Amino acid sequence: MNLVLIEPDSIEWNYMWEWLSSHPINKGIENPSIALHEGEAWQYMGSLKEKERTIHQFRHRNHPVTNGVESLSVSASDGFSDNQITNQYKL
Repeated sequence: MNLVLIEPDSIEWNYMWEWLSSHPINKGIENPSIALHEGEAWQYMGSLKEKERTIHQFRHRNHPVTNGVESLSVSASDGFSDNQITNQYKL
């Protein structure tokens, strides 16, 4: 398994942040892809890649809806390719 980082402003980068923005936990929040609350915001934690499967992971340490830690994951898009990876680390 590898920890991979997605190239900012790539198609995949935009896909995963749009998914996060439209997630039900962020409904009604101003700037849902940030969800700023008491100095905390959504953070991209990296992506896990094993063979052909890639999962993008996000964390918020004080979400404005739940006032708690939230973690969300999304599978890579059908169009995801290795040329959208900026760094890769073997785990």
